[in-house]
Amino acid sequence: MATYESTQTVHTALLPFLGVLRLAGPDAATFLQGQLTNDTRLLSDGRTQLAACTTPQGRVIALLCLHASADGVHALLPADLAERVAAHLRKYVLRAKVAIEVANDLQVGTMSPVPQAGETSMVSFDYAARRKVLAAPGTAWRSIAGLSLDRPSARIEQEWCAADIAGGLPQVHAATAEAFIPQMLNLDLLDGISFTKGCYTGQEIVTRTQHLGRIKRRTFRYRLPPGPEPAPLSGLFRDGTKVGEVLMSAQVADGVEVLAVTALEARGRDLVLEDGRKAEPRPLPYAVPESG
Repeated sequence: MATYESTQTVHTALLPFLGVLRLAGPDAATFLQGQLTNDTRLLSDGRTQLAACTTPQGRVIALLCLHASADGVHALLPADLAERVAAHLRKYVLRAKVAIEVANDLQVGTMSPVPQAGETSMVSFDYAARRKVLAAPGTAWRSIAGLSLDRPSARIEQEWCAADIAGGLPQVHAATAEAFIPQMLNLDLLDGISFTKGCYTGQEIVTRTQHLGRIKRRTFRYRLPPGPEPAPLSGLFRDGTKVGEVLMSAQVADGVEVLAVTALEARGRDLVLEDGRKAEPRPLPYAVPESG
């Protein structure tokens, strides 16, 4: 629930590339406990939680930001994966009292300052430091900010993705779904995996990888010279050998920012993209272990 004082200046942008799943019913959090990498019992304290939805082989289908409320759980994820993840989760419902749907009635955006409690329905996600994501019906966006829902900022997706890359925050889209296991995306370094919660789909592979030290690839940040964004899963090479794959990229003022899943032995080295451009390493805001 949210409102604004009329004297406040509201800075708002729609994020149409993000969507929301609604998991309603008394068993929503318990159901997700058996499907996602993180401990969804902790959602009861009002936190936003990062988690991965994985295949039985431990491959990441999508990354979710979760927030629980009295009537269930909302999951923020890329819009191009919403239907796919909903269909995947429904296969495991069985007798659980949970209904899973894509929340097409909610528009996703960001707003500053963040609204206070009031009369308008709104779901809030603590997406990252100093970045909140809000999901609300179109009528709420119009009443709060006078926002036209058919005019999203032309640059917002690039700016949002560039902020993710600078923060070392991975994202999986349709083109990269099922390409990587969670540790390759640094989810264990971002509090996106619980190794004490018990069983979930894909848990055996994820846990074995962690405890046997078999993490040979990690997500690192690079800067390319100006030019087109590389396609997802484009190769990065060192001395003619492929050592990495592009996860995500975004245009910035002086080049292209990239997160790539790269072999640990190539960390900190200049690499070469398939089109010949040099990929120079850039720092992440957290430490990445030297080995698995």
